[in-house]
Amino acid sequence: MRNTAATRGRIPAAVLAILVHLVFIALLVYSVNWKTHAPEPVMVELWQPPPVTHVQPVVIPKPPVEIVSKPEPTVPKPDIALAEKKRKLAEQQAREEALLAQQKLEQQKLEQQKLEQQKAQQKLAEQKQAEQKAVQQKAEQQKIEQQKKQAALRQLIANQMQSELKTESAHALTSSRQAALASKKAAEQSSMRAEYQEKIKAKIRSQIRYPEDLQGNPQARFEVSVLPTGDVVHVKLLRPSGQPAYDNAVERAILKASPLPMPPDSALVNEFRDLDLKFSPNEN
Repeated sequence: MRNTAATRGRIPAAVLAILVHLVFIALLVYSVNWKTHAPEPVMVELWQPPPVTHVQPVVIPKPPVEIVSKPEPTVPKPDIALAEKKRKLAEQQAREEALLAQQKLEQQKLEQQKLEQQKAQQKLAEQKQAEQKAVQQKAEQQKIEQQKKQAALRQLIANQMQSELKTESAHALTSSRQAALASKKAAEQSSMRAEYQEKIKAKIRSQIRYPEDLQGNPQARFEVSVLPTGDVVHVKLLRPSGQPAYDNAVERAILKASPLPMPPDSALVNEFRDLDLKFSPNEN
């Protein structure tokens, strides 16, 4: 507003200055034309001229230069100043409120982030707690199942023991007879074992053809593999006699004696599958 008033004050002064300069220029032009105008020719008589009077040139006074004073600053009216002050105060308050709102928003964001972090940590803790609880429940369930299995096993053992006790009680009267029968059977098997071992060796000895240069009473030990039918499938010299001719004669005799006599008891047949036999010329 002050700039506008000052501008309005300067416009008339500028116009007046221009007008003064235009008038001054016009006067100068007119003065020059007046001095340089050629005089018309006239006829004169020779007579003594009167004394010359010097005409002073007309001096055109310069127009006074108007001094344009600097306009005084426009003092705003009290109501305008008050309104301006209120406006500035309102702007300052608005800036402060905007700053406070921004700070409040940032604080809310920080609190929201903190709340989300707390929720995430709480969720993680709850998840770990749930996992631990699940592991604990699984361990307890396994423990209960193990206890059930152990209880069932103890019951089974108890039932078996009870059944065995009943069986033993039922067979208590015949236990001595069974023992006697078992002892008798063992004696029979032992006798049969010795009998067939001797039968086998006798059959092999009957096939031996002793060498003519046999010296002393050499002993050879053989391992003989036999099928359940008595057929010889393998002969191996475990300990030579020191006289190869005798060892070879015994080995040939074992092969010729096949099939060897086998006991009729199937429980003894397996004992005759691998025989360890010793032979010497003078054995009884």
